[in-house]
Amino acid sequence: MLLRVWQDVPVLVMVSMLAYFCFLEQLLVSDMGPRALAISLPFSCVLGLLSSMIASTMVSKSYIWAYASFQFAIVILFAHIFYAVLNVNSILSVLLSSFTGFGIAISTNSLLVEYLRWRASHRHLQSSLSAQHVNNGVLMHPNHQQQRDPIDDLPVVMQQETRTQEVV
Repeated sequence: MLLRVWQDVPVLVMVSMLAYFCFLEQLLVSDMGPRALAISLPFSCVLGLLSSMIASTMVSKSYIWAYASFQFAIVILFAHIFYAVLNVNSILSVLLSSFTGFGIAISTNSLLVEYLRWRASHRHLQSSLSAQHVNNGVLMHPNHQQQRDPIDDLPVVMQQETRTQEVV
């Protein structure tokens, strides 16, 4: 199983490098001409490798490609905002967009994972509560509180002593 993930990662690295190169070249070539290659090539290699490593460590193997695509889309969006809309320097816009895109993708993933954990524990808690109500022989609405004897909260030895004292 682990072997399959590491077979996908080199392909993801190559595809990511190519995608980042094409994007950066397209973004920068209109203003910089042939000098865009000097920026696009090293940044695409670093961004492709970094994004692939982040994707392979942040999500399970079945979601690696979806996460990498989401991450790529966020980086592209912010690169266009920084470079075309805000007129930030090309190198600075690539750096800022990559930090922003990676940060948003990681934060979104963390929030989603925590939400799914909370939902699973909430469902488990509700199912255990409903199972407890069925096991007690009383089928009640989960918001309804059953009247309990305060003695039931004491340790077993103290319960026996207390009940013996009540009888006498």
